[in-house]
Amino acid sequence: MTMPSARNQEGDYATASRHFPSLENCIVIGVLLFAVAFNLVHLYPDVAIKIPDRNDTGMHLLYTDMAVKAITHGQDFTDPWQRTMGMGFPVFHYYQHLPHVTVALVHVLTLGVFPLADMLNWTAYLLLSLFPLSIFWSLRRFGFDQLSAAMGGLVASLTATNALWGFGFEDYVFRGWGLYSQLWAMVLLPPALAQGYRVLQEGRGYFWATLLLAATLMSHLLYGYMAFLTLGILTFIQPMDMPDPRSFLAAVLRRWRRMIILFLLVVVVTSYFLIPLFLDRTYLNNNNLPRITYDSFGHSTVLIGLAKGYLFDFGRFPSLTILMAVGFVICLLRRRQERYVIPVAIFLLWLLLFFGRSTWGVLIDVLPMSRDLHMIRFMAMVHLGGIFLMAVALAAPWRWAVSRSNVWYFAGVLALTSLLLLPVYNERRSYLSENTSYLTETQQALANEELELSALFGKLKQLPSGRVYAGLPENWGSQYVVGRIPMYFLLQQEGLDMTGWLYHRFSLSSSFERVFDETRREQYNLFNVRYVVAPEAQVFPRFVEPLGQFGRHRLYHVQTTGYFDLVDSDLTFTGGKTDYWPAASNWLASGLLGVKQHPTVLFGRSSRGKESSIPLSEASEVISKIQVSASPSRGTVLSEEVGNNFFAADVNVKRDSMLMLKATYHPNWRATVDGEETDPVMLMPSVVGIQLPQGEHKVRLEYRPRRLRAVLLGLGLLALPLIAISEKWGTGFWRRVSSGGGATILN
Repeated sequence: MTMPSARNQEGDYATASRHFPSLENCIVIGVLLFAVAFNLVHLYPDVAIKIPDRNDTGMHLLYTDMAVKAITHGQDFTDPWQRTMGMGFPVFHYYQHLPHVTVALVHVLTLGVFPLADMLNWTAYLLLSLFPLSIFWSLRRFGFDQLSAAMGGLVASLTATNALWGFGFEDYVFRGWGLYSQLWAMVLLPPALAQGYRVLQEGRGYFWATLLLAATLMSHLLYGYMAFLTLGILTFIQPMDMPDPRSFLAAVLRRWRRMIILFLLVVVVTSYFLIPLFLDRTYLNNNNLPRITYDSFGHSTVLIGLAKGYLFDFGRFPSLTILMAVGFVICLLRRRQERYVIPVAIFLLWLLLFFGRSTWGVLIDVLPMSRDLHMIRFMAMVHLGGIFLMAVALAAPWRWAVSRSNVWYFAGVLALTSLLLLPVYNERRSYLSENTSYLTETQQALANEELELSALFGKLKQLPSGRVYAGLPENWGSQYVVGRIPMYFLLQQEGLDMTGWLYHRFSLSSSFERVFDETRREQYNLFNVRYVVAPEAQVFPRFVEPLGQFGRHRLYHVQTTGYFDLVDSDLTFTGGKTDYWPAASNWLASGLLGVKQHPTVLFGRSSRGKESSIPLSEASEVISKIQVSASPSRGTVLSEEVGNNFFAADVNVKRDSMLMLKATYHPNWRATVDGEETDPVMLMPSVVGIQLPQGEHKVRLEYRPRRLRAVLLGLGLLALPLIAISEKWGTGFWRRVSSGGGATILN
């Protein structure tokens, strides 16, 4: 007895599914319910056990709280100032923020009934639990049958890597990375691709494709980037019954035209973010992670990892890897059907790109913005392609069983599926069970020290404003923990202004916080580190004075000038960002910091009336030759005020000086001196400076986005309904624009 061919098998399945629709629907519903229920049950401790997070979820909570404060203060909530990380930074100016703004708006509209932390945790829980439905819907939209789509949902949440930023639980739960914005993008990406592919095929559906792709982009920039690169490859997927190469080329050109239109629509909708990001990219510290993040692992490591199951089944039997390989073969055998080419194209494209610069060298530069891409995150698209391939493999025996409508066939297929996937589900259950034990252990540790920690946090909030230091990950800070949470995480999530530990490294000044020297008094003043929290056995210099003890935690105080200081700026350096880090590093290590000499830095601009300026490339040599000497008193900062997006000070200046604000410089700072506007400048190491003459002055610095942002935001919000209306009433117009005569170009 021989097995039927793939064509006959699909025909038998189609016939059987028409005769037994309830049977197929029961299988589909049962599979999806199982996949979602598994997630809901085993992820529940992440929301049920209410403790602070030890990963990036804490950062996203602070971002969302920042958006809430901006809304309630009537500020631009798409570009507020974040004060408590990296010496302050306008994070949303450079960072995707749809998840944070959405939660913040809901929080404000519901009058704060639901705590912000609960809202973040519950949205993460539901998105992660319902991810199988995203895969199901997307596969259906790509043209796959219900069984294939359901099997995609069954395996959607099962990938496991050694924390490679893919689709696995380890990227999101307490013991993992807590990548909240990536989670939104992970759920949005498959539907965005499917809806975008429909536009390529049919030339309609632009509104939903634009909305989904824009939402994906504004949830995670790299995911939006990967979505469009994937759609670019999918333009070449055409039906195999094309009569000649000329027709094929005409069809490809038609799809490319549609994709370009779609791309431009998404750019218009998100222009309020993309254009300011491009204009001010100089002030983004975008190359401060290990090189492997940007270059990936190389083909040898990736292919060996794939063969050993590390990309889909790290630490367990490679069931998913086997399914992926089987699905790959099935798709190749059925390549004459357009939908089966899609998983192969996605998987191969991103597997090759996941090799990274380590394999392709300068060839990878053909990718737009390749120097700034975290190529290690291409793992996500490898997972997506792999999930689609697994769905095809799992569906094949089920489709065969449905076509036979025999209980023994169903029993056999169920046994085969269980044999492959039960070990995988058991491993995922074990992983999440260990995650629960981490949560429980930390909850108990926090309860044991609740009184001491509450007293410590309360004391810090009563003291005059200043930054808090609790160690670095590279020194004792990483070992100073409560349960599984380092103390600097707990302090950060209390809303205290922190230095040392960095949730993000976007600001230029963040590079210097990473090398904070706790033995140098002048660095405490530079970063306004007024308070130190440390374990009782930790030893500090004498100028770090004890202020109180709270159980095993000690609080120290250091004398600083506050968030402002009067300094000199006798040097001006001009150049690019590439030369800035070595120049500023040499300045920080020199004696100039001790005598409060902070050179002015102008990126790619003239010296603005200065007698002379020095190229940044020569700064290290110039700084090394300067003779350091103390200067006469410059004056006194009489008082200061710290707000949500502003700093203010009363200053008595004895001689012409530069007033330095110990916050990250950005072109959007607006300054007034005695009510008159003046231009701030950037001082080393990327802090704000204002020139002041002798006398008493009232100074105010406020972070305000340009009006251009509001104009572009209005344009983007207007574009969406216009796209929907024009698609509804102008079908002929969209058909003409999408086709553009492409079918006759080669005739």
